[in-house]
Amino acid sequence: MIIHESLIELHMKSKSKTEIIETLAHKAKELGCISEAEGYLKDVFALDESLPIAFGYGIAIPYGKSRYVLTPFIAFARSEEAFTWDHRVDHEARLIFLIGVPEEQDDDFDFKMLTHMSGGLTNESFRKRLLQTSDATEVVAMFREMGL
Repeated sequence: MIIHESLIELHMKSKSKTEIIETLAHKAKELGCISEAEGYLKDVFALDESLPIAFGYGIAIPYGKSRYVLTPFIAFARSEEAFTWDHRVDHEARLIFLIGVPEEQDDDFDFKMLTHMSGGLTNESFRKRLLQTSDATEVVAMFREMGL
């Protein structure tokens, strides 16, 4: 299970990337995908410092390949408003995907997961569906359409 309904937040009011990432990480901890939220968050924020994670299309993909990840996961938050995710790049975000991958997982897995995601996320009608749905079950079904 890469995505689960309990890893989805469709009404995020925060415009703070730190708060959004923390919220999603704690959901992953509650589901048993990570062993320690604080350690995982350190890994995510360390990568964020070196590499902008806002990609245009209103999307941000914070990422953590970490020893604290027990099972690969994608958590999703939809912000009620688009906001500047990172001042180093000129992109706003409204669709946030937090990825967690175990440290020992081979790099092919990371590549395959991101490849499956990119097909859907670059598709305008797919993004519109993500923006309009009010049902976490539908979001899970959309991820399955991406092959996840």
